[in-house]
Amino acid sequence: MKAHEAQETLRKHQQGKGKPIIGADFKGFRITAVGNRILWSRGHKTFIDVLGDYIRWTLGEDWGNAEIKKPLDERHQVLKWYDALCAYQHEHRKNPAGEIESTSATGLTRAYYGLSYNLYLLEHNVELRDYLIKRLKTKDQFYGAYYETCVAAWFILAGFELTLENEEDATTKHVEFVATKDGKSYTVEAKYRQPGKANLDVGNQLHKALKKPAKYPRIVFIEMNIPEVADQDAYSEEIIRSIHGREDSATFRPNGEEAPPAYVIVTNQPYHLRLDDEQIPYSWLAVGFKMPDFGHNVMFPSLVEAFKSRQRHSGLLDLQKAFTEYSIPVTFDGEIPEFAFGEAERRFIIGERHKMDDGRIGTLTSGIVIESEQAATLVYSMEDGTSAIYKGPLSDAEIRAYRVHPETFFGQVQKVGKNITDPIEMFEWMYGTYRVTPRQKILEWMSKAPDLHELVKLSDEDLRLVYVERCVSSMMQKGQSEKPDDSGN
Repeated sequence: MKAHEAQETLRKHQQGKGKPIIGADFKGFRITAVGNRILWSRGHKTFIDVLGDYIRWTLGEDWGNAEIKKPLDERHQVLKWYDALCAYQHEHRKNPAGEIESTSATGLTRAYYGLSYNLYLLEHNVELRDYLIKRLKTKDQFYGAYYETCVAAWFILAGFELTLENEEDATTKHVEFVATKDGKSYTVEAKYRQPGKANLDVGNQLHKALKKPAKYPRIVFIEMNIPEVADQDAYSEEIIRSIHGREDSATFRPNGEEAPPAYVIVTNQPYHLRLDDEQIPYSWLAVGFKMPDFGHNVMFPSLVEAFKSRQRHSGLLDLQKAFTEYSIPVTFDGEIPEFAFGEAERRFIIGERHKMDDGRIGTLTSGIVIESEQAATLVYSMEDGTSAIYKGPLSDAEIRAYRVHPETFFGQVQKVGKNITDPIEMFEWMYGTYRVTPRQKILEWMSKAPDLHELVKLSDEDLRLVYVERCVSSMMQKGQSEKPDDSGN
C-alpha cells in the first residue's frame, strides 16, 4: 500500500490531478487511450512519441501534408515548428534510430509538444471540439486558440472539472468554459495580446473579457506575449496600475454597466518567441480587480487574515501551482525517466532486504540523501534485532532522479525537510498540526495569556487560529533575535 501511495504521488507530480495516462503494451505495440479514441504504434516507447503522432492525427494528416508542400514561410505556424523540430532532432541524434535518448528542452519543444499535450488533456479529460481544431488551423486565430488550450490544461492539471461553452452558438457571447472544484465554480475567459505592443496596459483585454456574460465568479487570463521581462518589479507595477486604475473609472463600463469583480491572471510564457533557447523565464502575476484581499503584494493586518484569504482563494493557488509545475510527461506511469529507461536503478527501497558488504542482512527502514556527498545514509533493521547505519554512494543519474522528486526516492512517501522562512507558510504548516487539537487543550496552553477572558469567547476555529498566529509570531521573533549582528556575532 505504501509503495502504491508513492507511485501515485509520483504520477500526480508528473501528470497532475486529471485522469492518468491509460495504456498498455501488447504484442510489441504500445496502446494508449485518449478519451474515446485508441492510439497504437510499435514506435511509442515514451509518451513524447505518443504526443508526436497525436498532434498529427488530431490536426489531420491531409491538412499537414498540404501545408508541408507550401514554401516554409507560407506554412501554418505548427508546420513551421514541425520543420524546425525535425532539424533539431537530426542535429542532436546520437543513438541509432529507435533507441531512446534525451536532449535539453527548448522553446521549440515546449511549444510544439506543449500544444499536443494540451489537446490530449482536453480530449482525455473533457472533450476536444471541432470548433477549437478549426481555430487552431486558422492562421490569424492560432495563437489565441493555442493560449486557450494552455489555460484549460492548467485547470485540468489542478484538478478542476471543466464544462465547455458552445462557442458555435452565435446568438450570444461565450466564455471559454466553467471550471469547478471543491463545490466552487468559476467562469473562465482567456485573452492573448498581440506582439509588439509599446506598453504593458491590459485594460483592453480586461474590458473585452468582462463583456462576456458570467454565471459564476470570473477568472480572466491575459497572456502578455513578450520575449523577455527585463525588470520584474517595473513590469508588475505597470500591469497592476493598468488593472487597479480602472476599478473606479467612469469610462470603464463593459456593456454600459459597472464592471464586475474578477480574478485577473497575467501570464508570460514566450516559448514560441524564443524557440532556440533552453532556460526561458515565465511569469504568473495575480491581481484582484475589485478584490482587495487577493493579488500580488496585498497586505493583511494579521497572519490570521492572510490565512483566511488563502483559504477563500485556494482554487487560484492550486492553479498557480499547476502553472508553475507544468511539465510534459515522458513516461506513461509517472516514473522518473532515469529509472524508467535504465540509466539508473532503484536500489534503495524501504521494506526491501539487502545483504551488506560485511555479510550482514537487514531491511531498509529509512534513508536520507546527502547531495553534497553524492551518497545516501541508510538505516537498516538487522536480522539480529539491532539497527545499523550504512552509506551508499549514488551515481549522477541517481542524483538527478532524486532532485525530480525527493519525497519518493526510497519507494515510499517521506517528508523531506525544508527551511520555512515565510510566515504564512509557517502558519499553514502549524495550522495543519493543530487543526484537530481540542479546544480545552488550547485554552490550557494559553492559560497565562493576559487576554484569556476574551479568548474563551472565541469559536473553536478562531481560537485555534489565534493560537497558531501567536506561535508563529513567537518563532519568528526568536529567529530574528538569533541572527548575527553586523560584526558577525
